[in-house]
Amino acid sequence: MEPLSYCHRKVAPPGSAIYYALRFSPDDQRDALVAVHAFHAEVTEIPDEVSDPGVGEVKLQWWRDEVQRLFDGTPRHPVSQALAPAVARHDLPADAFTEMLDGTGMDLAYGGYPGFRELTVYCHRTGGSLARLLTAVAGTGSAASAHFAHDLGMALTLRRRLLSVRRDAQSGRVYIPEDELEQAGVSREDLLGHETPPAARTLFREQADRVHAFLDQAESHLPDAERAVHRSGIILAALDRALLREMAKDNFPLLEQGFELTPLRRLWIAWRTARQQQRLSRKAA
Repeated sequence: MEPLSYCHRKVAPPGSAIYYALRFSPDDQRDALVAVHAFHAEVTEIPDEVSDPGVGEVKLQWWRDEVQRLFDGTPRHPVSQALAPAVARHDLPADAFTEMLDGTGMDLAYGGYPGFRELTVYCHRTGGSLARLLTAVAGTGSAASAHFAHDLGMALTLRRRLLSVRRDAQSGRVYIPEDELEQAGVSREDLLGHETPPAARTLFREQADRVHAFLDQAESHLPDAERAVHRSGIILAALDRALLREMAKDNFPLLEQGFELTPLRRLWIAWRTARQQQRLSRKAA
């Protein structure tokens, strides 16, 4: 299969959040963005695909070698082959790819995090490296975009892990800090249930509030002049906000049901958000 087609099938099927984030991104960024998202998916899905951490480590090492091949100009995997033009055109940093692999290594090594400080390291390596690559594609290279990438990456990772809290717990991994679980009176065993107890709903709301705070911080960093080129990431943030609001409407019953926006609503949010960012950047110019 042609490398870019593989990437689109992997992470951006029609109607998905990434599909619309790409659809309204600048034309000259689209191929690079889908390749970056596909790399993130290939790597971060490894812990969900294997039951033996040793097998996961073997897969991770293969990807470490593949990143080296990518930067040597001899990629083998369709995702790496799709990334090759992006690496050259946008000067994507190699260490962002290896950081993402290090984050996945934490998935294989750790089942929990004592406090938020330790969890921040994980979020920085997985989501932060993704957002760093997305902003590198935008090409501004400003301090503002670096701060935007950090906070966006934190938010994207925390939201993703909040939505998959029960599935992660079934795999022996919990991404809510242990001290916050204890303070809320929620045990790891509670996260395996089929009904969300009141204490867990309160805890999940607090986690969602943290995601909102990082999203607010992320957008506050960007000057209006840079918003249009970063609109793909801003669209992802807007879609996450809407998803969090849907969870809040039902008071976070995350152990018994999943949440997903309809394709039509995703389209509306993405279109509206893209227009807002373009308008702000035009006014700033």
